[in-house]
Amino acid sequence: MRAYAGDVSSNPAEIAREGLAAWRKGDFGTVEEIPDRNVVWHATEPGEWDCHGRDEVMQTLRERYEQGFAKGDLQFRDGGEHAVIVVAHPSEIGGSDWPSEVATVMRFRNERVVSMQDYRTEAEALAAVEQT
Repeated sequence: MRAYAGDVSSNPAEIAREGLAAWRKGDFGTVEEIPDRNVVWHATEPGEWDCHGRDEVMQTLRERYEQGFAKGDLQFRDGGEHAVIVVAHPSEIGGSDWPSEVATVMRFRNERVVSMQDYRTEAEALAAVEQT
């Protein structure tokens, strides 16, 4: 297992970009190194889509990969010193049952993702980051 400290930039955006590149290739070994083992991923509404711990996050990422979402266009936005916002358009891949836009705030500590929070829009995610 590669330790991130010293191996890549500690810049959250760079870590997120490396993780995205690995996910697009199906390189789950690399992806699995990025989230903290106690990471939480909260959907736009609390419920069954929430993930608690690295195993649940990885299971969801594998499912989304199998569903083709790794091919989707993602944009990265500045989330401040310890966060990055990833904007996706799931309906472009998954069809009308999926939202047209989702923005996920990924928060980092010690070069690991410790939390992810989904918002319905990029504007909501930006507002949330500005409040912290």
